[in-house]
Amino acid sequence: MIFDFAVVNGQLIPEPEAQISIFNKAVFSSFGVYEAIKVDGGHPFYLDDHLGRLRQSADLIDLRLDVDQPTLHEWAMQLIRLEPQGTYRLFIIVFGPVDPEARPIIAIRAEPLPTYPDHYYQTGASAVLFEGERALPACKSLNTLVNYLARRAAVRAGALEGLLHNHGCLTEGARSNLFAVRGQQLLTPPAAQVLSGITRDVIVQVMADTPYPVIEAPLSTELVQYDEFFISSTSMHVMPITQIEGQPIGNGRLGPVTKLAMTRFEEFYRRAMAS
Repeated sequence: MIFDFAVVNGQLIPEPEAQISIFNKAVFSSFGVYEAIKVDGGHPFYLDDHLGRLRQSADLIDLRLDVDQPTLHEWAMQLIRLEPQGTYRLFIIVFGPVDPEARPIIAIRAEPLPTYPDHYYQTGASAVLFEGERALPACKSLNTLVNYLARRAAVRAGALEGLLHNHGCLTEGARSNLFAVRGQQLLTPPAAQVLSGITRDVIVQVMADTPYPVIEAPLSTELVQYDEFFISSTSMHVMPITQIEGQPIGNGRLGPVTKLAMTRFEEFYRRAMAS
């Protein structure tokens, strides 16, 4: 079974053997980057784009990857071929070398794909606010403490997601990107200030030729100004949010722009996975 194995620097090994010391300084310093890729029916969604972002994140913290993208692609496929019809999430982690002369450790494993109740997509999910900001927002680094704390706050409140904010502006979710509808405008925080997910990028693309092209702009924490709100991620796709901090967004129901984004994304996803 695919969950029983991992690929470490190109070698397929039993998953329990994929270990590093708890005293590894890369762990202590969060000196590393990661990516999560959805695999559906054996087909990875935008694998090369994810690998490109992995390299961009590594560059932002001066972590040199000593293998090229085709090699990383093959390492990922080595694991995927173990279960060619499976649906799961592929997790890639790069630990930076402690010794300047050493190589980074690049590990790939599969894990069950998170799933969400159908009623979230039909009537909307809820979220809470969490004040905080990730270090180096444009980098998908191993420093995920604020993400963890935001998700924990959401779980305690019975909500799906914790929304990060600072200086009066919403930035991103603990594991998602944010979109809000204000009047006739579909807004999302500027890419330079957040981790721009692959799903976020696809939404920008598929909404470009609609009456609601995505506009990058700061999102105020004044929730009353929004008519609709949704989040996006690898596993959630487009997830409507109809309540934040117990306060309904707009009329508390799915709005037309959210429904259009959901439809457009799912159509794109089906085409991409069929090709």
